[in-house]
Amino acid sequence: MGIYLFSLFTLLVLSSPVAAQKKQIYPTERYLQFGDSIAWANPDYDHQGWALWATAQYAGNFWQRFVITIDSGGFKFDHPGLHVISHGSYEVYWDGIKIGESGQVGSSKEEEIPGRFTSNVLVPNELVTPGKHIVAFRLSNHHSPNKRVGTWNNFFLEEFQAERQRLLLLTAKIFVLAGIFLMAGLYYFFLYFFRKNALVGKVFSVLCFLFFALVVMEYYKFLVLYLYPFHFTRLMVILGLTFSISYLTPLFFLLYYKLPYQKWIASIYFIVLIFLAIYNSPGTDDANQSLTECMLYSSFAIAAWAIWLGRKESKLIFFALLLAKLLVDFNHIPFSINMFSYDINLFLGFSILVIAMMYLLARRTIEDRSAYEASLTLSSRLQNELLKKNIQPHFLMNTLTSLMEWIEEAPQKSIEFIEALAEEFHIFSRIADQKLIPVEEEIKLCKQHLEIMRFRKEMGYALRTEGIDPTERIPPAILHTLVENAITHSAPNQEEDLMIELKFVREKDSKAYILTTFGPIHQNNGKGSGTGLKYIKSRLKESYGDQWMVESGPTTNGWETKISILEN
Repeated sequence: MGIYLFSLFTLLVLSSPVAAQKKQIYPTERYLQFGDSIAWANPDYDHQGWALWATAQYAGNFWQRFVITIDSGGFKFDHPGLHVISHGSYEVYWDGIKIGESGQVGSSKEEEIPGRFTSNVLVPNELVTPGKHIVAFRLSNHHSPNKRVGTWNNFFLEEFQAERQRLLLLTAKIFVLAGIFLMAGLYYFFLYFFRKNALVGKVFSVLCFLFFALVVMEYYKFLVLYLYPFHFTRLMVILGLTFSISYLTPLFFLLYYKLPYQKWIASIYFIVLIFLAIYNSPGTDDANQSLTECMLYSSFAIAAWAIWLGRKESKLIFFALLLAKLLVDFNHIPFSINMFSYDINLFLGFSILVIAMMYLLARRTIEDRSAYEASLTLSSRLQNELLKKNIQPHFLMNTLTSLMEWIEEAPQKSIEFIEALAEEFHIFSRIADQKLIPVEEEIKLCKQHLEIMRFRKEMGYALRTEGIDPTERIPPAILHTLVENAITHSAPNQEEDLMIELKFVREKDSKAYILTTFGPIHQNNGKGSGTGLKYIKSRLKESYGDQWMVESGPTTNGWETKISILEN
C-alpha cells in the first residue's frame, strides 16, 4: 500500500511542471464545409457561409478553415510547428501556402492513403508573424470505420515536436504507475486463482489487469503514430475495458460484503451498463463517463447497504468512494492543459479504490490466517477426540471382558474377535490425522465396529449400503459415530438382529448421507446433544464451514439421521 501512496504523490508532483512549461496558441475560430475545391485554401476566400465550430457525422471530402491570432508580445518559437489531431488524411495550408500533409487526400477509398491520427507539421519561421492567419485543411476520411467520429480535426501552434516530447514524458510517468497495477494483478492472480472459494481475490486481480490495459490503450496514441482508421477501434477497446471495470468494481464490493441477492443484482446491473453504453453512443467520451458514473453510484449504494447491515470496514469504503468521486468530478481541471490530457483524476480516483480494495483483502487474509490457525488447533483436538472415542475406558473394559469370555468358551471365535478389534484400531490410527477420507474407508470402519459389537452383545448387526459413490470423501468417523449411536439408542428386533442402512443421494445443490436404523428406539433417543453429535458437528464445521446440516428424527420403522453437505 505504501508504494501506491508514494506513486500517487509522485504523479501529483511530477505532472504539475508540465503545464508551466507549455507555450501553445490555439485557433479562435473554426469553419467546416463539405466538398473539395483548392480555392478554399486562399486566405482571402470568404468562408462566412460555412458551418461555424462544427463537426459532423460524415465520411468523404471536406475542408476546415481555422483563424489563429499571434500577438506581437506573445510566444517566440525557435522552430514553430503545428501539433495536428485529425480523423482523416489531410493537406494543410498556412495563409494559402501548403506546409505539410499526412497520408494522401483522395476522392474515394481507393485513391485515399490514410494519414496519421496525430502528426507534427513544421511551419516556416517567416510565416509566423503577429496578426491573424488562416490555416486551411483539405481532408478526406473515406477509410473511417464509423461516421460518428466524422469530421473531427484540430491543431495548435507550439515549438515543433515539443508536445510529443512532453506527452512521452508524461506517458513514461503514467506507465511506471500502471506497472504497479500489473504487478498487483500478477501477485493476486497467483495468490487467489489456485484457491477455491476465492472469487473476490480473483475479481480484484482481473480489475488490476483491466486498468493496466486501459492505461496502455489510453496512452497508446502517444507511443505509436497510428493511422486514423485505427482510432475508432481503439475507442471501442477502451469502451470494452471501461465497461468491464465498471461492472467488476461494484461486483467486488457486493461479493466481499456477502450481500444478499447477488445474482439478481449483478444481472440487473449488467443490463443497465449495456443500456448506458448503447444509449450514449459507443466509442465516445459520453459513453465512458456514463459507465464510470454508474460504477461510482452503484458502489456507493452497495457500501451504504453494507453500512446499514453492519459489515466491517464498510464506512472506510464509503469514504474512499466519496474521495474518488470528488476527484472524478474535478476532471475539468487538468494537470496538463492540452487536448490529449488523460483524465488523471480518474486514474487517481481508481487508485484510491484499489488501495481500499487491497486493504480489504489484507484484512481478509489476516482473518483467514487466524481461522486457519484456529482450524489447526481444532484439527488436533478432533484427532485426540477420535482416538479417545476408540480407547475410552468403558469401551475397552467391556470389550476385554467379552473377549475373556470368548477365550474360555470358544477360543477359535475369540481369534476372530481379536482380529476385528485389531483391524478397527489399525483403521483408526491410519485416519486419525486426516481431514477427509474415502467413504469406502469409513464404511469399512463401520463394518469392523459392527463385527466387534456382534461378539460383545452376541447379536446380529448388519450394514446395508445404497448409492455409495466411491470417489466421495468425508470427515473421518462421522458415520462411525452415527452407527455407535444407532447401537446405543436402538433395540434389536425379535430375532435379536439390528439392520442399519446407509444411503448416498445427490440433490440439486447438495449431497447427503442418510443413515436409517430399523428397530425400536429407546425413550431418550434424540434428546440432548451428546459428545457424539458434538464430534460430528465439529468435523463438519472443520471441513465445510457453514455449508452443512444435520437432521434426525423417528421413522415408522426406527430412527433416521441425515447429513447434508451443500455444494456451490
